[in-house]
Amino acid sequence: MGALCTAIHRDKGEWGVKGILGVRSLLRQHGAIAVDDACAAALEMCVPTYRSCAYLDRNPKPPLALRQIDPLIPRADAVPDHINRMTKESPDEPR
Repeated sequence: MGALCTAIHRDKGEWGVKGILGVRSLLRQHGAIAVDDACAAALEMCVPTYRSCAYLDRNPKPPLALRQIDPLIPRADAVPDHINRMTKESPDEPR
């Protein structure tokens, strides 16, 4: 949550204080875990705004597409690279 508030203040200066207070109100309403997940998702999507976290008012859990479910499961954007590495033929393998 602190990283998102810092990003809001860096981008908007004094005008961002209202957004920071909005994030704080989400903390009181939804709890630290839900707000931290929402803030992490907002930073991951490069949208450091209060509005990117405000979906908690409509949906208390962030969509699964916005967060990594399990560290053993690769992220969707890493899958093509992984497939390319796994299917690449090495020169010493017989055909």
